[in-house]
Amino acid sequence: MQNGGWKSKRVDLTEVPIHPQLVHFPIAFLLLSFTFDLVGAVRNSDRWNQFGGFILLLAIISAFAALQSGESSEEMLKPMSDSLHEAVEEHENLASTTFFFILVLGIFRGWLQLKGGFNSWPRWVYVILIGAGVFMILRVGNLGGKLVYQHGAGVNKSVLVPNSLK
Repeated sequence: MQNGGWKSKRVDLTEVPIHPQLVHFPIAFLLLSFTFDLVGAVRNSDRWNQFGGFILLLAIISAFAALQSGESSEEMLKPMSDSLHEAVEEHENLASTTFFFILVLGIFRGWLQLKGGFNSWPRWVYVILIGAGVFMILRVGNLGGKLVYQHGAGVNKSVLVPNSLK
């Protein structure tokens, strides 16, 4: 089917990776959790911290889903050039490290709450650590963006070529 010089192509949804659709959730949830916890620490508010804890749980769950979907998306990229492979490995390694960091952070938070220490100075240690987690997950996202925009990972370039160039 022709449309203004461009070929139209039917997309099979089983070929569309879910990873790009999931990756934004852990970033947003972790940033939101950090915000609630920071406000809770400044205001000494248990309510803000409860929201922060719930949203951290969503961040952990969504980060796990993004990590797993990333593994299957990596398989769709094979075979890869050496430079793409290195970039994928860097992204994957930092994503795994970040996931385990926020998982341990969630366990630490739960332990603090069980011990009643979330309303004292350990709260500020936690806020600093979750802030570090935010920087880590933003770096993971940046590396993922480079995979797409610098390496063309997952982009079907044949769809973007006008008929006159084919």
